[in-house]
Amino acid sequence: MPIVHIYLLEGKPQTYLKALGDSIHQALMETWGIPEKDRFQMFHEKKAENFKIDHFSYLEGEGVQRSDDVTVIQITTSPRTIDMKRAFYKRLPELLKDSIGLSPANVFINVVMTDEEDWSLGLGKMTLIEKLK
Repeated sequence: MPIVHIYLLEGKPQTYLKALGDSIHQALMETWGIPEKDRFQMFHEKKAENFKIDHFSYLEGEGVQRSDDVTVIQITTSPRTIDMKRAFYKRLPELLKDSIGLSPANVFINVVMTDEEDWSLGLGKMTLIEKLK
């Protein structure tokens, strides 16, 4: 039950945003095994003055050079293994390069993990715990 926030500069056409969201969801299904109908994505299109991402890696020698197409993808999720995250980090840039021509250097991913009791999908229930009972 990941929630995906996608941050990018405003101005991309709807077809681009759809392909971006579809690629993220495909990567999550392939690498984390999430169901097809488990799709919760929020797009945040920002004006340039409100989107300050360094075009060069702050890690000396990493060689990451971003453009204005940089896209920040933040995923809040229940616990995932390091192997699942590594597979996702690898697969998503491949899909985005193929679907929208996004350079892998412009794919910025952050995963925030929560415990299962941190989720209520409605009706005042601890959904991930109570559905398992």
